[in-house]
Amino acid sequence: MKKLLTCFFIFFFSTFTLTAQQRQIDSLKSLVSKDRDDTLKVQHLNKLSNAYCDQGEMHKALDCAKSALNLSLKINHVPGQAKSYSNMAFAYYLQADYNNALSYYSKSLAITQSMGNTSGAASIISSMGLIYDAQGKLPDALSYFFKAMKLAEEVNDKKLIATCTGNIGDAYLYQEDYAQALTYFMKSYKLYAELGSKSGETYNLECIGNVYFKKRDYAKALDYYNRALKISEEINDKRSISSAIGNIGRVYAADSNYKQALNYFTSVLKQSEEMGNQAEVAKYVYNIGQVYLDQKKYKDAEKYITKSVKIADSISNKNVEQEGNERLSELYAQTGQWQKAYASYRKYTISKDSLLNDDKSKQIGKLEAKYEYDKQIAIKQADVEKDKAISEAASKKQRLIIFLIAAVALSILLITVLIFWLWRTTRKEKLNIEKQKVAMELKALRAQMNPHFIFNAINSIQHFILNNDSKAAHMHLSRFSQLIRKVLENSRFESIPLAEEIKMLELYLELESLRFSSKFNYRIIVDSSIDTEKILISPLIIQPFVENAIWHGLMHLKERQGELLIGFEKQNGSLKCIIDDNGIGRKRSMELKKGTMHESMGLSIAKERLQIVNMLNKAKTSVKLIDKTNMDGTASGTIVELFMPVILNKLIYA
Repeated sequence: MKKLLTCFFIFFFSTFTLTAQQRQIDSLKSLVSKDRDDTLKVQHLNKLSNAYCDQGEMHKALDCAKSALNLSLKINHVPGQAKSYSNMAFAYYLQADYNNALSYYSKSLAITQSMGNTSGAASIISSMGLIYDAQGKLPDALSYFFKAMKLAEEVNDKKLIATCTGNIGDAYLYQEDYAQALTYFMKSYKLYAELGSKSGETYNLECIGNVYFKKRDYAKALDYYNRALKISEEINDKRSISSAIGNIGRVYAADSNYKQALNYFTSVLKQSEEMGNQAEVAKYVYNIGQVYLDQKKYKDAEKYITKSVKIADSISNKNVEQEGNERLSELYAQTGQWQKAYASYRKYTISKDSLLNDDKSKQIGKLEAKYEYDKQIAIKQADVEKDKAISEAASKKQRLIIFLIAAVALSILLITVLIFWLWRTTRKEKLNIEKQKVAMELKALRAQMNPHFIFNAINSIQHFILNNDSKAAHMHLSRFSQLIRKVLENSRFESIPLAEEIKMLELYLELESLRFSSKFNYRIIVDSSIDTEKILISPLIIQPFVENAIWHGLMHLKERQGELLIGFEKQNGSLKCIIDDNGIGRKRSMELKKGTMHESMGLSIAKERLQIVNMLNKAKTSVKLIDKTNMDGTASGTIVELFMPVILNKLIYA
């Protein structure tokens, strides 16, 4: 009953707020119609545009901004032009039309900079960073945020410093760097509190709630969301009220309170539709579909999630589109519609793969183009030098017949020097080319690892589907979707934090344990002296050794439970990884394979990668295999000791 009263109060309060906003709009419209001074009319039109944005009437907001722009151009009112372009950009941003938003912000920025308005320029740059953040272009977003911060600090604009601080925190939250995100959000919240800015406090309270929501601390998340909602209601901020209500709905959904979640999502969806904010509409339609999916109400879930994917596709919102296709894949898998499940999951992976493949293709293309260009320049340079030497020798021979012997000696000397120079130049280029070749081979081997690893996981899913074990198939598909996301994300990097490698290992071990009906137990132990966030490691370098222990050691056990221990410690300045199993041992494993020395493709690639790391970095990496035996001499398992150099992540912000 209490929560129903709360929802009623929110609805009543929103209605009251709309009435107040309408009075403001009517007042501004009256001023515009009475204004005889064109400069005042430009100012009132721009304020009216802002008011329409607050009420969610984007088309009217754009019309007012365009009218203000035309009039300011006519009377050459430069500040009015900058403000009009900025208002148009903001309206497009709220409609998720990011290309137009960036275009008009750029025009506003150029005018603002020409006027020498540093604070205004910093504010626009920060807004452009938000657009890149919304598109998932994090490096660009952070670049704009830090640039805006620097300008704000130059003029000591405390409010803008607080804004930029919060924006940086939001970018770190997207990267799941929760410690850094909390640091920046708390700092921004305190700055806004000192300034007495309630809207700024509200924004950061919601952001802090988002951090705790990501960390699954729902009690703290709900506390911060409710605090944000309370302040939003006090200051009549419609957008903040809508955002807080949506976040509270997310908490209820995550806590399996589906009835309350639907109440909150439905309420905020209606507001988003009235405001014409398609990005928010897509998000909340998806959230409602997810609630139905969690309740296994598949028909309703399919209806809403499909709708969210269509809206997201129409506005190029790749995040919601990818999440929607992933959820549809789960839905169809749970309902036994395997063909649709495969089609939806393929859409999800194709969009992910296309982004990654584009990046890799561009990098490889740049390297190849640079190599060919340098090669052609070197050949042309050698030809020029050779022609020059021959020409000089011939010319001297013709002019200095008397000094024929001296000329011949000089020519021989010049040719000898030229040949020596060419030899040194060619040798240096050859070494550079070989180094590029080795680097490319390392990238190729790392790329080869991912298809091999994914192939094994898909075989597992196929195994359950063929055996009509839909529950296990769904569980396996869910774990696989999490794992494939991490594999795709991490495969872009030459090295990743050890913590990420351990997360992928845990997902992989859970998949294998689930497939083989818990035939083995596993543990991962990390020595307390190791900071897994700071130490870097090549992605998926350990997984092949773990896979080998499971498939060739533990899977053949019949009389005892399999045990697998993975440990990380520092030893003599190196990172030591131990893979310890109680399987049948290498000798028995080779006997089962008819005595051949065959080893898995993933393990072979992993060893080659370690060799290439040694060649490139002159690092000391090694693999040591130890056969364990019982007192009676029978095999009791295998220990793999993998030694790698300790590489610290230098891109960690204080």
